[in-house]
Amino acid sequence: MKKYFSLFILYYLRFFAKLQLLKNRQMTIVGITGSAGKSSTVAACQAALSSKYKIKTNGGTNSESGIPLSILGIKVNGYSPIDWLKYCLLAPISLLTNWQKYDIYLCEMGIDSPNSPKNMSYLLSIVKPQIGIFLNVNLVHSEFFKDINHIGLEKSKLITSLPSTGYALINNRDPIVAQTTQNTLAKKIFLKPIHIDFNNFAPPASFDISTSSAINLAQLFNINQQLAIDNIKNNLVLPPSRSSLFLGINNSTIIDSSYNSSPLACSKMLAVLARFPSPRIAILGDMRELGNHSKSAHQKIYRQALKSANTIISVGMETQQYFGDKAIKFSNYSEASNYLKQNLPQNASILIKGSQNTIFLEELVKSILLNPTDSSKLCRQSSYWLKIKNII
Repeated sequence: MKKYFSLFILYYLRFFAKLQLLKNRQMTIVGITGSAGKSSTVAACQAALSSKYKIKTNGGTNSESGIPLSILGIKVNGYSPIDWLKYCLLAPISLLTNWQKYDIYLCEMGIDSPNSPKNMSYLLSIVKPQIGIFLNVNLVHSEFFKDINHIGLEKSKLITSLPSTGYALINNRDPIVAQTTQNTLAKKIFLKPIHIDFNNFAPPASFDISTSSAINLAQLFNINQQLAIDNIKNNLVLPPSRSSLFLGINNSTIIDSSYNSSPLACSKMLAVLARFPSPRIAILGDMRELGNHSKSAHQKIYRQALKSANTIISVGMETQQYFGDKAIKFSNYSEASNYLKQNLPQNASILIKGSQNTIFLEELVKSILLNPTDSSKLCRQSSYWLKIKNII
C-alpha cells in the first residue's frame, strides 16, 4: 500500500511540474548527469551563465521527487507524511501563482536504480533536455545494477534522448561515457579539461571537466571562453561541503568534502590531500550503496589512503570491516571527533569525506573548526537534518 501511495504522489507532482514547464516553453533545459561532480558542475555552469541569463537550478534535488518540486518552486523542509501532503497541496497553488520566467534550467539528474521511478527514463518523463552533459561513470548506487556498464547505459539515456537539434557535452575520456553515447542524434562536443585556480576550495583534478562543461555550455549561449572563465572565478559558489577549505584548531587546514562519498570521488579527494603538507590525515566514512562491490571498493580506497595520508581515521561499519589494521577505526562521528580533538597534531592537513546516510561527518568538521561560525557553511545544517542527527 505504501508503494502505491508513493507512486501516486510522484505521478501527481510530475503532472503539475510538466504543466509548470509548459508555462515557460522558451526556457532551455540542460540535463547534467554522472556518478560524481554533478552539483559542482551545476554551480560552475550557473556561474558562467548568470551574468547574461536568468538561471534556474534544482540545487542538488536531483531525484524523481526533487526535480518536480524544484520545477514547481516548492522548498523541501522534511519528508514526513504531513510534509508530503503539504507539498501536494502546494503543487496546484504554485502552478497558479508561480509565473517566474527563466532562460535556462540547469537540471541535475541522479539515478539510484535501473527501475522506475528511480531511473533515468522516469526523470526524462518529467523533463526533456535540449542539451545534455555526461561527466563520468563509477560505482555509485551500484547495489541495484549488474555492473558499471549497466550504470553507464542507464545514465547515457540522457544523451541518447536528445533531439537532433540539441547538443551533447561528453567527457569521452571516460571510456564508459564514450561507449554509451555513440548513438545520440545530438551534436557532440567532447570536453577537454580546463584548469582554474581557486582560493576558497580545493577541487579535485576532475573539476577541470566541470569547468570545461561550464565554458563549453557558455559558448553555446554566445559567451566567449575568457568571459566564461572570469565569470566562474568571480561568481562560483559551490554547494556546502564539496571540497571547501576551513581553518581548524591547532593551526590545521580542513578539506571539507563531507557531503557524500563514492569510490571515484573519494579517490580524487585523496589525490587532493596528497598535494597538501604533512602531517596529512584522511578521515573516511563508509561509502554506501555499493552492494557486492563494497569490499573491493573500500579496500582499494584504503590502499590509496595509505599512500596519501600519514594517518587514516575511519567511521562506519564497512570501513571497520574492510580497512586494514593501520586505520584508526570508529563506529560513529562522535567517537572519531573526541579522538581527533585529543590527538590532532599541529599544522595538520585534514581531508574529511564519507557517505551521508548515518555517517554525517560534517558534524566532525564542526567540532574542529577554528571559527565556530563557519558551521553555517557546512552541509545538512537545517532543522530537519539536525533533528535527525540528534536522534541517531
